[in-house]
Formats: sequence, C-alpha cells, structure tokens
Amino acid sequence: MAQLDVRTINSDTYLPSIISLAQEIENVEHHRALADHRWIDLTNHSSQSLDTLMALDVDTQVVAGIITRNATNKGIEIELAVRPSYPYELVVKELLGAALADGSAPSAQRVSLWIPNPNDERDRLYRSLGFTADREVIQMRRTLPVEGLIRATDVTIRPFQPGVDESGWLTVNNRAFDWHPDQGDWDLATLEEREHEPWFDPEGFFIIDNGTRIQGFCWTKIHYDSHPMIGEIYVIAVDPEDTGKGLGKALLVEGMYYLGEVRKLSSIMLYVERNNTGAQALYRRFGFTVDHSDRRYVLPPAAKSADQR
Repeated sequence: MAQLDVRTINSDTYLPSIISLAQEIENVEHHRALADHRWIDLTNHSSQSLDTLMALDVDTQVVAGIITRNATNKGIEIELAVRPSYPYELVVKELLGAALADGSAPSAQRVSLWIPNPNDERDRLYRSLGFTADREVIQMRRTLPVEGLIRATDVTIRPFQPGVDESGWLTVNNRAFDWHPDQGDWDLATLEEREHEPWFDPEGFFIIDNGTRIQGFCWTKIHYDSHPMIGEIYVIAVDPEDTGKGLGKALLVEGMYYLGEVRKLSSIMLYVERNNTGAQALYRRFGFTVDHSDRRYVLPPAAKSADQR
C-alpha cells in the first residue's frame, strides 16, 4: 500500500467519501462507524471545535480512515474509523500520530477514544499505545415482532409533540441521566438538532404523562440505511420520582410494539452501559441478547502521543 497522506479536511468537500467509508464499515463490521452525536456534528457542522482528519492513499485518493477530534471540558475526545480493506494498525497509528502531535492535545489534557466492538488484537494495540479501557457500552438485539406483548392500559402513552414537549422532556431526561456522561446534560439546541435529523419521527417518540408533567419516555429510531432496516430504542427513561411504577416496562413494550407491529421491522437493538445491570435485566426479560460491545480507551494526561512511542 502507498504511503498515507494525513490531512485536515473540509467535511463538505469529502462528505461523499465519508459516507462511503461509514457505509462500508457498517456493512462489513456490522456496527456504526461513528457515534450518533459525532456523526451529527460532522455532517451538520454543529460543533465549531470539531476537527476532522482523513488518511488518503496518495495513489488512488481512496479514503483509508477518518478521525474526529473535539476539545471539551472533559479533554480531547476522539473517534476514528478505518476502511476494512486497509491495514488497521498502520492507519490507526498514522491518524493518532497526526491527531496528537500537532499541539491541539496538550499534555495536561486527557484523551479519550471510542472503539466499536474491539477484538483482542485491537485491545492490545491501544494498550500498547498507552491507552487503558475505562468504559463499555453493550448493544443488545432481538427479533421482531414480539409475540404476546401486553400493552399498558393503566397509563396514558402518547406521541411527542414538537414545539410543546421539549422543556418537559429535557427535565426528565436530565434528571434520569444525571449520572450519564453523554445523555445527562442535553439542552434545547441538542434536542432540536435531533428533531431535524431525517430519521426523526414524533410518532415513534412515546411519552407518558399524568396530565401535569412528563413521567417517562421511549424514543425509537429507524436505521433506514441498514440492510435490512433495523429499529432502535434510541433513548428510554423514567423520571426518578416515578421509578418502581412499571413505567419503564410499559414504555419498552410500546416501543417494541410500534417497531414490530406498526413499522413491520424484523429486528430491534438498543445500547446500555455495561454496569447498568438493572436495565439489562429488564431487556433480557424481553428477549434481548448481547450483540457486541463498544469500549472507551483513555490516554492519561502527559502520556506520549502515538507517533512518539
């Protein structure tokens, strides 16, 4: 393979190549190339601090890999994706070396890196570069439709109303996920970004309320670009004040019924923290099993960059 040319890119110019890369990774490795929020930042330019670097084969100009780098108050957050037909370790070292060696990741800041479905070989690679694993999210799946689902009749479940429910939803979301590093600090702009995504459908965004306030929700998503299409329990939560009332079960059932019986999808997935055993137990009772896990690796402050090791 020819030497790689790593450069900071304008994602508008390279967007077709980025989309092609993401689709190939999902088709071959059966996981998303980049996390949902990072993909939105990349394609919508919603994060001014997001840098994008791309490795190009100088002979063919075929994208070998892409890395996104975002400076936050938590440090430097990185995600990378490598085309399956390219040598993974070579591309990773080239991209990480470029991302960490240009002075934008000061030694006093921690660097975090998400790796989808890491095998033992990739785990050893990142550990050899000074990274340690500190968080894991598992993807669970099951087939649809689900036979014998009993939908709740003792609570009011209705679709989300754009322009009406945002404030109440944000209150419940941020209370329910106050412990979560990604989901617990949403604001109106973050929610409205999702409402403008092409997959957003309020008919699949279910709300339980008691006539006064929102008590819980189940937000579903359909991955139209997957083959076959797959449904997702995108976010589900109950206000901490209302836990123990069976609302989470009622919302999960509603989401599965909608995706399986109304939208006629054949499978469903969701993501859950590895240490959230309570939620996992609920999902297992409804037939979900683990498909794979995604792992976050961190490079401690003052650790050497990948190309200096």
